[in-house]
Amino acid sequence: MTHLLPQIAIIGRANVGKSTLFNRLIEQNKALVSKIAGTTRDRNIATAEWRGRRFQVIDTGGLDINKKNPDQISQEIIKQSQRAINKANLILFVVDAKSGIIASDSELAKALVKNKQKDKTILVVNKADSLRWRQPSAEMYKLNLGQPNMLSAANGSGVGDLLDLIVSRLPADKKIKSEQPNNEIKVAIVGKPNVGKSSLLNSILGEERVMVTDIAHTTRESHDTEFIYKKNKFTLIDTAGISRDNKLKNKSLEKKSIDRSLETIAKADVVLLVTEVQKNISTQDKNITQAILENSKSVIIVANKWDLIPDKDEKTINRYIDYYQANFPYLWWAPIIFVSAKENLRTKKILDLILDIQAARSIQLTDKQLERFLKSKIKQHRPARGRGLKNPYIYKLEQTAINPPRIIIYVNDPQILHFSYIRFLQNNLRQQFNIIGTPIQIEVKKWKSK
Repeated sequence: MTHLLPQIAIIGRANVGKSTLFNRLIEQNKALVSKIAGTTRDRNIATAEWRGRRFQVIDTGGLDINKKNPDQISQEIIKQSQRAINKANLILFVVDAKSGIIASDSELAKALVKNKQKDKTILVVNKADSLRWRQPSAEMYKLNLGQPNMLSAANGSGVGDLLDLIVSRLPADKKIKSEQPNNEIKVAIVGKPNVGKSSLLNSILGEERVMVTDIAHTTRESHDTEFIYKKNKFTLIDTAGISRDNKLKNKSLEKKSIDRSLETIAKADVVLLVTEVQKNISTQDKNITQAILENSKSVIIVANKWDLIPDKDEKTINRYIDYYQANFPYLWWAPIIFVSAKENLRTKKILDLILDIQAARSIQLTDKQLERFLKSKIKQHRPARGRGLKNPYIYKLEQTAINPPRIIIYVNDPQILHFSYIRFLQNNLRQQFNIIGTPIQIEVKKWKSK
């Protein structure tokens, strides 16, 4: 049995401390926190637990519904927040104790009452960091949202009382019949700004999970989305665009976003490297691949915006494959898939490809399989000599790890086996055992007779 977790949406205007409260409730530093208005844009979702009850907490962008002529990002923030409000079982409406109630707070409170959201709304007064701010003012009661709950998300005071209130108002857990997932696969979606990472995530999910604009660095935080596909649990992680542009408007904030994206690569099993097929591979694309290789991650090269390429015949496809392989020669083992996130072209096939790669990543070869493989390959091509005058002799192959696979080659002298023969064995291991999309770690060791 699996539980459909209740959802708690945190809403309010910018800079009232929603992300700080989100991090406090989930007991992680998951959401970026800064004094810059509009830091949070997309819905950020994580699971919290209190007194044996588990629930999802959803952080949202700052709502400024009084803003005249809102820009594209502001409009998208409102859309994302509205989706969170509509789906939520409870709403935490956060205001600032120190700045008091302003017009944006009042208008948002009126909208909640008008849209019949009052009964599921809890009024949270944040930044009540000392006794001076602990008493609710009369204007807070005028919001018509019930008893104000005074707390400080920054130091944690009052948060336990809020959690008690949340748990007391949660609906009963719903249960559905479900089989235990076979695997849990974490997939990071990475790439430069504006290559279509968020569009790809939305296309795979079939919903507008994250906002999409033409503005670089629209996505600032990594966003996890969990779902079951073919009895496997997936966590898709959309990340901020990775760049080193010295002209970034908010350098410190964008640097934090980029650092979070690089951390996400380290935590993932499979990385989707998203590129724009109609543009040349850049130095930054290559820099991202180095981070993938350094962390020994499996990878799929996603050539997005395929809809912009005319005459998509076999000759064109082969030309682009040759181009990608020429620019990423060290990722020759990575599959390339041509997609259009905008037109939902082949994006769902990525999930099946990930399953194939995960199977390869976790493959466990027996000693007998490796023994038969080695004998057949030595018969086909004798080990090539590197340094020295002695001929190399390979005693055995042994797999010592998975995720990714790690193979040890035991020889009479590690110095005399030519690197080309190591590559020969590696290539044939891939072909014979269908090890696709993942690095194979090879180590050469001196054989010690027992």
